[in-house]
Amino acid sequence: MHTALYRKKRPASFAEIIGQHAIVTTLQNQLQNDSISHAYLFCGTRGTGKTTTARILARAVNCPSLTESAEPCNVCETCTDILAERNLNVIEIDAASNNGVDNIRDLREEVKYPPTSGTYKVYIIDEAHMLTTAAFNALLKTLEEPPAHVIFILATTEPQKIPATILSRCQRYDFKRIARRDLVNTLAAYMQSEDKAAEIPALEYIAAAADGAFRDALSILDQYLSLHPNEPITLKNVQSLLGAADQSTITAYTTALVNKDTDQALTLIDQASKEGRDLTRFITDTITHLRNLLITSQTKNPQEIIDQAQETIDQYRQQANTIDPMTLITFIQEFSELQNQLRYLPSERLALEVYTIKNCHISPTPQAAPTVSVASTSATPPPPPPLPPPPTPTPDWQSFCAAQSLLLKPMLSLCTATQTNTDLTILCPNNATLQFLTQHKPSITAEYAKFFNQPTPPNIVFQVNAGYNDTEHNKDFKQNIQTQINMQVEFE
Repeated sequence: MHTALYRKKRPASFAEIIGQHAIVTTLQNQLQNDSISHAYLFCGTRGTGKTTTARILARAVNCPSLTESAEPCNVCETCTDILAERNLNVIEIDAASNNGVDNIRDLREEVKYPPTSGTYKVYIIDEAHMLTTAAFNALLKTLEEPPAHVIFILATTEPQKIPATILSRCQRYDFKRIARRDLVNTLAAYMQSEDKAAEIPALEYIAAAADGAFRDALSILDQYLSLHPNEPITLKNVQSLLGAADQSTITAYTTALVNKDTDQALTLIDQASKEGRDLTRFITDTITHLRNLLITSQTKNPQEIIDQAQETIDQYRQQANTIDPMTLITFIQEFSELQNQLRYLPSERLALEVYTIKNCHISPTPQAAPTVSVASTSATPPPPPPLPPPPTPTPDWQSFCAAQSLLLKPMLSLCTATQTNTDLTILCPNNATLQFLTQHKPSITAEYAKFFNQPTPPNIVFQVNAGYNDTEHNKDFKQNIQTQINMQVEFE
């Protein structure tokens, strides 16, 4: 049976682990100084080497022929048995399917027995966050004070789900995403060892699609080798395999958006659809491209952030120099919204076409900064002309009511107001409201002048609105008004 590339190329020593130098160095120092901890927590995104590091550490603590650099020899009987998964001292537990309290109780009984060979029994609990609360509680005491011959290694992609009581009993190591450049170099070395030609842009695209996960990159590469066993690894074939549009299409599409060329943008979408491209990935690649353009336009050394070849950076810079940064930000926001809404839309193509037309019509255009003339003489400039008096604000009665205290807001909201010169007429729904507000006239006058920035407070006149009467139609309304007034009186 064919062995998957990520299993075939799995690192067998600390030196072969890429992108986790600080973690590897710390573990090697502990091995050299005989200061191994009883519990570890390895956390990080998928494919970053958590389980692989745990297995190497399990061999290293049991290897009788540990090298000077604290590497397992991988040739002794203990190492070969662990590599072949037939050693009883290294137990891997899948917490996703063994997450109950009974499983942990069985584990607590097993840890009492010493290892059959070697020095330590190592328990590797993968996907540890899947354990139930009862299982975590059952593990607490054993994890805190295990027998001297037991080491626990918990691996998880979601450390926030691990209880604090567990976290405090473990040494935590955060595995970071593997840098794109490290992924490209490692993939290139693998292909060279397999005597397989590969274009660097193709490997860069695989590394970008893997998003820092080494296993994902090897899985994509393995799939490519199955599809094109006798062909070199090319960018065009990789993009075809992943259903992605080529870089020139993405560049032309974003250029059409900026130029508001709806016809060209829709033509490119139609071309990508007819070629069988994945439009979801098309949207993702467009967002990534816009982000790279924005970073390139705003930083002096974009290569450190974007992690692309200098030739690609130069292409980004050439396009970014013609686009206003605010336009890029608007596009990123719009397409990110589209990406979030795709799961609820019946047609990816229709949604992409609608958003394309929308952005071609509302995209902002850069505005030239106003020209400022600078005097060429050092003579004293003339005094500025006097400022015109501030215009009388147009009263926004509802905004004023909303800004008032809990005492006045509900009562004022029932009224309407009109202002003429210095007089403010407030029309109340009934006499009870009028009497209540009249008691607070000084406060209302001061607040009104302050809210609308009027130097002279208005003369407030309260009147009952003639539109409200004592007919049966308004009976319920008047009763509600009276209830609110009574509540205000009690509040006072």
